[in-house]
Amino acid sequence: MRAQVSSEFVVVYAALMLIFVVVFTILFGGNFNLFQAQDLAAAQRDSQSIATAINFVYLAGDGASYNFTPEDLSSAENITITPFGVGAQRVYDYAGASLLDGQTNASSLGIGSVVIRDNAGEIYIGG
Repeated sequence: MRAQVSSEFVVVYAALMLIFVVVFTILFGGNFNLFQAQDLAAAQRDSQSIATAINFVYLAGDGASYNFTPEDLSSAENITITPFGVGAQRVYDYAGASLLDGQTNASSLGIGSVVIRDNAGEIYIGG
């Protein structure tokens, strides 16, 4: 009788542990996917807003300038500017946006206000 009770206890305990592990995995996996989706949306927003500001100055022509302050950039976010593109690398994801002109003098962008100006077709980005 005692052996039967202890074996039933072990089986019930193992089943409860299995259910707990499955539920915990589903909840934790869902939260991780949510964080990834939030990071992707923020990276897309940031790269698109910076690319749009640079493209506006390029389209305005020689001598145009724009004081631009990227909003909601995190300190862990890395903004890179390459010929014909702006990339935003966040903790969980990366997004990029296209530029109209490949002549940009900056390779990265920090937090804070920057001045974007067009000088004879070359885009200068400075503090």
